[in-house]
Amino acid sequence: MQQFARVLTSNGVVPVIVKDGNHLDLRPLLPDITPDAIASGLLDKVDTTGLSPIQGEFTFLVPIAGIRQIAATGFNYRKHIEEFKMTPPTEPEVFLKAITSRSGPSDAISRGPNPNVKLDWEVELGIVVRREATDITADEAPNYLFGYVCINDVSDRDTQVDAQKQQHLVRAKSRPGYSPVGPYLTTGIDGMNVDVWTKLNGKYEQQGNTSDMLFSINEMLAYFSTHMTLLPGDILATGTPPGVGFGKNRFMQVGDVLECGISNLGSQRHDILR
Repeated sequence: MQQFARVLTSNGVVPVIVKDGNHLDLRPLLPDITPDAIASGLLDKVDTTGLSPIQGEFTFLVPIAGIRQIAATGFNYRKHIEEFKMTPPTEPEVFLKAITSRSGPSDAISRGPNPNVKLDWEVELGIVVRREATDITADEAPNYLFGYVCINDVSDRDTQVDAQKQQHLVRAKSRPGYSPVGPYLTTGIDGMNVDVWTKLNGKYEQQGNTSDMLFSINEMLAYFSTHMTLLPGDILATGTPPGVGFGKNRFMQVGDVLECGISNLGSQRHDILR
């Protein structure tokens, strides 16, 4: 397993790798963690000899600079499907989130100007694409997978469904700050067996494990590639476990604190603002 991050220090943005609890400065090896760095193989087996720990305080940033696409699916956990008493889908849903919705793992989330906003949480495992992929198979998918991140698919349920009961996923999920990513980009783990959780004001709202997924990581990576060309560094959000606010008719308010996390990928913390 390797854990990478990008952090903001008093000396600017620093790419790091975690070893023995230390965040080691990667700049002697590469200027930043980017799609090109992922595709080049520079991050595959990093030799940490000679790398120094960063000093002083720092803030975690989005762990990949220059992400070009965030794609997502819904209703991919069996217990989430049961929660809404739905028939399991026969193929994954595919939609995109605006790239301008991405934010860091400790950035505040604004409810925005909609007075009727119903701001909801959806912690999700994000697949990070290694190299360009079009029309690949599930068997080929591991060659196109680089690692994983934690992503929160924040949603406004008020704008998600219109008066005619039509879904509008992109507009409901694409405002600035509606896609917090990080803190860690982790490789070399089994993405099909990690714990996924969300807390609101210190109380668990979601607790699941990716083993409950209906469509596997390899199946989703292949399926997405049949409908769009995937690029290095792209993130594919793989759905959320049960416990979203929509099912409880309970949503985030100004002053709330939202936390979420995934095994080996770290945790996020967000203040909810107006």
